Amino acid sequence: MMDGTQKFYANLITPLSKLVLKKFQEVTDLGLLEQIKMIAPAHGQIWTDPMKVIGAYSTWATGECPDKITIIYDTMHQSTQKMAHAVAEGVMSEGVDVKMYFLHEDERSEIVKDILESKAIALGAPTIYDEPYPSVGDLIYYLRGLKFNRTRRERLALTFGSMGGKGGAPETLSRDLKECGFNVLNEYEVYYVPDADELEKCFEAGKKLAQEIKTA
Repeated sequence: MMDGTQKFYANLITPLSKLVLKKFQEVTDLGLLEQIKMIAPAHGQIWTDPMKVIGAYSTWATGECPDKITIIYDTMHQSTQKMAHAVAEGVMSEGVDVKMYFLHEDERSEIVKDILESKAIALGAPTIYDEPYPSVGDLIYYLRGLKFNRTRRERLALTFGSMGGKGGAPETLSRDLKECGFNVLNEYEVYYVPDADELEKCFEAGKKLAQEIKTA
């Protein structure tokens, strides 16, 4: 049940996080919080243990997160995929939890559910026609509407990707994520298929991002 509740909050309530905290404070100031015995909305679950969902909403609204990073990517010829896996290995080397999504297979409503409880994201895409791969644009559009920066926690990010020509996807994604309220720490791009040295740099980028969230 809590998994579905988290998905609901991430996809619908996130832009209202400041209002959620304001209403909790109003109810608390009126001395009504302890008197709530049940939450029975017009649609959705009925909560006979209301403090469970109230506590969860408060956590999500304030942006409290475990040490967790969500990695999202798409790929054309597996080059960006290799980079994503190297970033993930770097994150895990620091003992930080990782959730990975492949945009060709996974839906955005599931992705943002994990972003909600992540201190950082890593977003990767190859460059096509001087732009990031189209599926990533869909996610950026969605994130722009959700306004994760309305929670109290600043979420960190890095971007990465491969190119066969002019390139530019990581730089564009960095700019887009900043507009969505993320603090982008780094961007990394390679030509064609990443070699061992380039994958090591991806590993180190993931490792550094993990270190950053542990001190955030």
